[in-house]
Amino acid sequence: MNNDKYSQYTLQDFLDDDAFIKWVSGKEQDAAAAQFWSNFSLLYPSAAKNFDFAVNVIRTYRSQEIWENKNNKAHLLERITATIEAQPVARVRWLSPWMKAAAIALLISVGGYYLINQYRKSSQEIVATGFGEKRTITLPDHSVVTLNASSSITYNKVWNEKQPREIWVEGEALFDVKHLNRISAEQRFIVHTNGITVEVLGTTFNIKSRHGKTNVGLITGKIKVGYQKGAVVMLPGDYIEYADNQLVLAKKLDKPEKIKRWTQTQLTFTDATLGEIIETLQDNYGYVVKVKEESLKKLKIEGDINVTNVEELLTVITTTLNVTINQPSDKELVISSVK
Repeated sequence: MNNDKYSQYTLQDFLDDDAFIKWVSGKEQDAAAAQFWSNFSLLYPSAAKNFDFAVNVIRTYRSQEIWENKNNKAHLLERITATIEAQPVARVRWLSPWMKAAAIALLISVGGYYLINQYRKSSQEIVATGFGEKRTITLPDHSVVTLNASSSITYNKVWNEKQPREIWVEGEALFDVKHLNRISAEQRFIVHTNGITVEVLGTTFNIKSRHGKTNVGLITGKIKVGYQKGAVVMLPGDYIEYADNQLVLAKKLDKPEKIKRWTQTQLTFTDATLGEIIETLQDNYGYVVKVKEESLKKLKIEGDINVTNVEELLTVITTTLNVTINQPSDKELVISSVK
């Protein structure tokens, strides 16, 4: 692989490069190639901005699997196209059909407007994780965010006392927000994701936004979750699910500390269905999972699962449920019932 060429790559070049896309998509099996891409920003700092932005575009595009409203999709396409064409940056000319879909996904899932501004003005920081990767980020106010696999956050590089502390999330993240003794309206801590906003003073909460639904669980403190049709104030132990522009679930957790177990243990579940486990394998590890019978997804494993790797998880599934799991390739699983 001719690596030197990448030092001069534009955003469009990265998005057209098969080797790069293969790595971002979690399909790179060559250890040397994977190591090269992981260290790219250090090896070629001059191309790091284009590299990081392209990574975020592709990962966000892959996460947007379902369009619930075709008219809304067309409207957003018009908006993103007009926004891009109005900018004086000659390199942002990625309007192929594939990239149009990617641009729309950016608007829907993490706010493409902010990502485009970051690319133009370098005013925002984007932190993203790959399959099977977790990262801990210290924000400008010293709040700490733990980012789960295949997730990303976007925030302003510089925070000041006259503006809210704002973060945009895609995927799953655990927030430990720094408490300010004297807080003004301008210093609110606000998290945006999938049509909702979470306002915080000083607290610990988990937020997960995937497949068109968002789950928020509060461990300590107090938060306010706003959405299109209203708002809800959450106290420790409260847990909600938001989907289809409305709250679809609100309950009290017996042990709210459990919702942050994923930060210490690689794979954790409580009373999980096979369908929920499959989503985690696809979202966090890049597996393609085929289920021979849809009814199998409703099977549930009662109690807690705490394992350190995918192999252990598959063993738990096959020994607990009446199913078999075949693995045609490294990242492909086929699940069927035992005959």
